[in-house]
Amino acid sequence: MRAAFAVASLTAASLTLAACSSATSSDAGDGGNTVTIASWYEDQVIGTTIEAANDALAADDITLEYTQIPLDQYNTWLSTQLASGEGPDIIMDGASFPARVAAGNLVDISGDDVIAGFTKEGLALASDADGKVYGVPSYGWFSGIFYNKDLFEQAGAEVPSTFDEFLETADALTAAGIKPMTAGLADSDKAIHSLMGYLENAYYHNGEGSPEVDTEFAYGETTLDGNWNDAVSTWSKVIDHGVLTPEMLGTPLTQAVAEFSNGEAAMYISGPWDYQDIKDAGINFGMFSHVGNDPANQWLLGGPAASMGVNVDSERPEQALKALRALASPEAMQATVDANPGAFSYLEGVEGTFPAEYELITPLLSEGHVSVGWDRWGVNMPAQTMLDTLTKGLQSVVGGQESTDDLVKQLDAQADSIRY
Repeated sequence: MRAAFAVASLTAASLTLAACSSATSSDAGDGGNTVTIASWYEDQVIGTTIEAANDALAADDITLEYTQIPLDQYNTWLSTQLASGEGPDIIMDGASFPARVAAGNLVDISGDDVIAGFTKEGLALASDADGKVYGVPSYGWFSGIFYNKDLFEQAGAEVPSTFDEFLETADALTAAGIKPMTAGLADSDKAIHSLMGYLENAYYHNGEGSPEVDTEFAYGETTLDGNWNDAVSTWSKVIDHGVLTPEMLGTPLTQAVAEFSNGEAAMYISGPWDYQDIKDAGINFGMFSHVGNDPANQWLLGGPAASMGVNVDSERPEQALKALRALASPEAMQATVDANPGAFSYLEGVEGTFPAEYELITPLLSEGHVSVGWDRWGVNMPAQTMLDTLTKGLQSVVGGQESTDDLVKQLDAQADSIRY
């Protein structure tokens, strides 16, 4: 998952990346062999995965038909479809997959071989409190901070290993007349990644809290108010130091990507989904981790990108399960990580590739130092709703309309209204 924003459009055109087959979507109503799946992923992310799955399904005369739905509409589209007993045969979702499990939208696949070989961490978002499994992960995502090596050298700036050093680096870049960071806060999750990346490093793993705080919060056993306050207040120094600015609230994500790729800003928070476009731009870049208190114990933000399961209302459940097995095959999983340099798989035996630009973060990926709070929230609440609240709240904090304490209390209030 490209982090946590997933939403959809009823007018989106269907993108069929399938081998030739006698089956078509028109025969779906009378038991045809076309199995549908949708997500927000572009062709370059998932296209070869669909092709590999279709190669495996050809012997059964099954065609997997993929539809891309716009990222900013997917959650609404999928929720509407499922509420009416419809939707794609294979449900694909990210932070909201646990909500689909809780709503009874997915088939229990606990006893099927399709889950064999996946790690416990990979299956976590697709499992319920009783340990039943309803889906498998597509691949693992992570985010860190891309940086322009030439601009760092020009400013005499060092790659930071702590938050204090990060602020010093931003100041050095500003003093050299270089924009420290670009972030499309008008329509992206970059502020969330900035905050949660800091918390993962400075609070959950190297501070006053621990990951268990999030699970307790999800079940209503504790509040963020009284836990997060000091850490979020410290993080807000990125606003004081010009890393995130009110002007960025009017900047769309496309402009932010262009600014970094064109060498107009020194840093950009992102992950493997933007790697190739940045690489193609020809700049000299690398990536370092989100940072906190301990340079020897750094954590990237990330987790299962999206989980996939069979729609309980599918009119062709047997074919859908076969398609899910094909998508979960080593061949399809390998195709996914090959198409997303730096991505990793939760399926044993599938290895990703780590480009030279990932030199500083490769040890963290190898050690499994990839984690994110909203995955832990998902065990007992629709995490996407929390992320929507966090997005708006952070925009207000960056814009100076509310305090960090106000933001924390808003999250508590939202959680109280949406727990399962």
